[in-house]
Amino acid sequence: MGGCVGTAFSGTLGAGKAICNGNYLVRMQTNGDLVLRVISTGAACWASGTAVAPGGDTSATFHGGPVGAPFVTIGSVSQGQLKQIVGAHTYLHLGTNANVNTRGEFWIGYKKIAAC
Repeated sequence: MGGCVGTAFSGTLGAGKAICNGNYLVRMQTNGDLVLRVISTGAACWASGTAVAPGGDTSATFHGGPVGAPFVTIGSVSQGQLKQIVGAHTYLHLGTNANVNTRGEFWIGYKKIAAC
């Protein structure tokens, strides 16, 4: 699938790029929405609700560290931060990325954000 950069990201996912695993992907759309989809049907299972005017200047950025829960910010150059989606650490392990698995689940660290 075009634009797939792996199954997870721990930096920035630019507009038009996606993480993919099996029949599922999470794409940072050029309109500013981060969307979980079924690849074979194109059906959207979840969206961040951050769609703005098309422009391609949007991105999703993972933030994580030993203090506070990991999170992803969605923002655009022209409109600033649009949303923050908070994940979780476990008692013994730090969440180090945002990922999609073969069951169609989107996770930030150790918190399931959405599923197909």
